[in-house]
Amino acid sequence: MNPVYITSIGKFLPGSPVSNDEMEDYLGKIGGKPSKTKRLILEKNQIRFRYYAMDKEQKSLYTNAERASLAIRDSLERNGNVAEHDIGFLATGTTRGDVLLPGFASMVQCRDRVACYGNCIVFRVMC
Repeated sequence: MNPVYITSIGKFLPGSPVSNDEMEDYLGKIGGKPSKTKRLILEKNQIRFRYYAMDKEQKSLYTNAERASLAIRDSLERNGNVAEHDIGFLATGTTRGDVLLPGFASMVQCRDRVACYGNCIVFRVMC
């Protein structure tokens, strides 16, 4: 068995940050009315901004595979020592892929030519 190291991590945050006041513009209101518990929940979790991969009409702006691929690109840019062709294993995790088949890891691998000259595996995680 060969030693394996995490040498970089990446992220992709879609669009501009959305403030607490704008949340319902993206997610919608319940029965056309603002949430009664929103203020209390937001005070407890102290989240000030979030990112949505959809617009205010609730149209998706990115697929899950696109977001994963962009995070991988960010990781590669942060670590100038690793080229795409050096990636020998791609592990992905999602609660829901874009489509049933092919698997999510394969979709990410093919997206924007993210290289993986070895194995690909996906972990499905549910709460």
